[in-house]
Amino acid sequence: MYDINTLYNKPLSKPTSCKNLDSRQLLSFTRVILCFERFLIIIQLKSQTFNQLQLKISLAIFILFASAVFAYRIWVQSPAIERSLIKVSEQELVALNFAFEQMSRPLHTINYDYAVWDRTYSYMRSKSVAAKRYYEQHEYPDDTFKSLKVDGVFIFDNENHIVFNKGFRHNSDNEKLQFDLVDFAKSPENKLLSPLNKIAFPPQEQPYTHPSSVPTKSGLIATKYGPALYNSSSILQSNRAGPIMGYIVFIRLIDEEFMAELSKYTAAGVEMSQVTASDDITQIPYLGAGIHLDKLQATTERLVRNIDGQPLIKFTLYHTNTEPPAILGSGIYILLAEMSVLLFLAYFLYSYFLVQPVRKLAIDIEEMDKSREIRKLKHRYPITELVNVATHFNALMGTIQEQTKQLNEQVYIDKLTNIPNRRGFEQRLETYCQLLARQQIGFTLIIADVDHFKEYNDTLGHLAGDEALIKVAETLSQQFYRADDICARFGGEEFIMLLRDIPDEPLLRKLDGIIQAFDDLAFPHPSSSSAGHITVSLGVCRVQAVEEFEFKGTANIIGQQAALMADHALYQAKKSGRNQYAKVTISVAEIATLEATPPDSRL
Repeated sequence: MYDINTLYNKPLSKPTSCKNLDSRQLLSFTRVILCFERFLIIIQLKSQTFNQLQLKISLAIFILFASAVFAYRIWVQSPAIERSLIKVSEQELVALNFAFEQMSRPLHTINYDYAVWDRTYSYMRSKSVAAKRYYEQHEYPDDTFKSLKVDGVFIFDNENHIVFNKGFRHNSDNEKLQFDLVDFAKSPENKLLSPLNKIAFPPQEQPYTHPSSVPTKSGLIATKYGPALYNSSSILQSNRAGPIMGYIVFIRLIDEEFMAELSKYTAAGVEMSQVTASDDITQIPYLGAGIHLDKLQATTERLVRNIDGQPLIKFTLYHTNTEPPAILGSGIYILLAEMSVLLFLAYFLYSYFLVQPVRKLAIDIEEMDKSREIRKLKHRYPITELVNVATHFNALMGTIQEQTKQLNEQVYIDKLTNIPNRRGFEQRLETYCQLLARQQIGFTLIIADVDHFKEYNDTLGHLAGDEALIKVAETLSQQFYRADDICARFGGEEFIMLLRDIPDEPLLRKLDGIIQAFDDLAFPHPSSSSAGHITVSLGVCRVQAVEEFEFKGTANIIGQQAALMADHALYQAKKSGRNQYAKVTISVAEIATLEATPPDSRL
């Protein structure tokens, strides 16, 4: 097997550029010049008619121009186009890396949410068979696999003993899966699923101050159904307190659906295959490395590691542009035909129609690469090959811009406090209401109002008021750790919060913690009659689910009733002296009754 660098060092395989001319090309060019010089000598040896001389000179100019055109095509234009095509291929490879990372991220989020959750923690500590069975049946039905797009769930204790496992193909109706991941005797490398394999064991109780500090692992793992993404997280309470009680693993198979979605992201064909003994893995980089390409090629291969660090699968990316344009293209023939009729005119137009577009294309792509700014090429080119390059390049840029636009539209952030704004809250509230109506998962809505904020602005000014709101937002946001919980600015000095499925006792501790946080903050408020520092009043509405209750109304009614009752509770908290909270509880069945009752009958 020849090494690529060795092949390129052979004289006959050098690329045709001005800096890398081999002896044969140089000899051919010298012969053309000598023939032209001899032709000029011959036409001067005897007298000739004007037409004969004009014809010979025209023929000589045509030959010289044709030689110049072919030389430029070979040594300047083709290398420039090839470099542009390589840039396009590199952008496609970047898109593949980005797409695989984005498609792997949701699995980590949902795995963390289930692991750092009071219900899962209680499940691991419980000795009751009935309680454990209730948790398994209600938290991992088949619909959960479909909605979360996962194919397997595994729960282990700290000694790597399996506690619960279930497999279900999420894109099927009733296909059960029997994974052999828990057979450590057969596959000892699967013990690496534990996120504690690099941490002192047994795990010690320690504070995990941030979600990122919770032990977690992710990557690829081999299964009998094919390669799969996995993510494992240590099981902790919702506030990340207490000793670790094992770990939970979610996996998603890399199947045809996954590959189709990956190809849609990259705007190019992507194929997955198993790594075989015939593959020279020393010559294939891993995914995420080796973005820069040395030459134009039809495909690019990238490896992905197994859980034990060995190569597991190989991605083959089929580039949209696989070969440089042909040297003898139709554009050259048309140009030479025109030059045989209009030699002098074509000489002046040559630079305008041929040189400048190629130079402009190369400069545009080079500037785009340096600035990292994604934009489409706006110039039209008179050469077919350049039109093809611009068309494919714009198609790729359009795909990337559309993906960027979709990501930006999902961001709803308040500019002052840097937390979600009202639109972001309403989007999350709609999701909570859907979960309550369809899966009986309750939530709690909290409205917070800064006490005597108008007096604060009147005394210290609006700039100081803005700084105070930033402090309030930081203090409130620090009380919410789970990924599904949200703290948003509702408007003015009002903030609104959502907690998913929190029992009453932890909720009361959370509310007391919020009030205490502002006492600890002690941000001065010279005009407050409630305290010498900034305080908040809280209106709380806890919406409870009713088991096996089917809510037949529209889900947004739930959010409206919860917000209305939280607002009434806020009024009671203010009426009772502020710097406190008032809480009400309502069930989804009561909301259904309110919706069915005419407005006049509610009075």
